[in-house]
Parts: sequence; structure tokens; C-alpha cells
Amino acid sequence: NNSNNNNIMTSPKSVDPKIIDILSTEKKGDSPFVSLEYFPPRTEDGVKNLYSRMDRMKATLSPSFTDVTWGAGGSTADLSMQIALQAQQTGHVANLH
Repeated sequence: NNSNNNNIMTSPKSVDPKIIDILSTEKKGDSPFVSLEYFPPRTEDGVKNLYSRMDRMKATLSPSFTDVTWGAGGSTADLSMQIALQAQQTGHVANLH
């Protein structure tokens, strides 16, 4: 048990599909694939604003998946994980990179 991971939210109960599977099974046609990408904000207010923006953009754009960026050298790893879990819990197919 790693004590440095105490701030990380618990794992989701379900596993999101692989992005390659989403892209290969989504309807091909005139509509482009849409994905969203977010970088962790620097402040708590920024996180709150990000969660609100994520909800609005999901409702408006219906993305195939949502990426959350790890900071350089993992500098935002805990927050990135929390954002990805929030995304997954609110219906996004979450991906960390």
C-alpha cells in the first residue's frame, strides 16, 4: 500500500472501452470523430470551472472520448487521475496520456 496515493479517488467500478475499439465501431459517415483534451488547472477554482466545462462540452459535442494530460514528469499525476475519474463518473470515456 503506497501512502502517497491516499489522495487518489478510488477506481471506477467499470472499465471504459479501448479507444481503438470505439473508433472502429462508431458509425462512419459525414460526422467527424470528436475527442476532448484537458490539462489539469492550477487552482481549485480552475478545477471547478473545468468540471462544469467538461459537462457542457460533453452535452454539446458528444465526444467519442476525453483525454486528460499528465503534467511533465507526472507533476500533476494525482490531479490528472482525479479529473479522469470525474470524467468517467460523468459519462465520458476517459483516457490519460
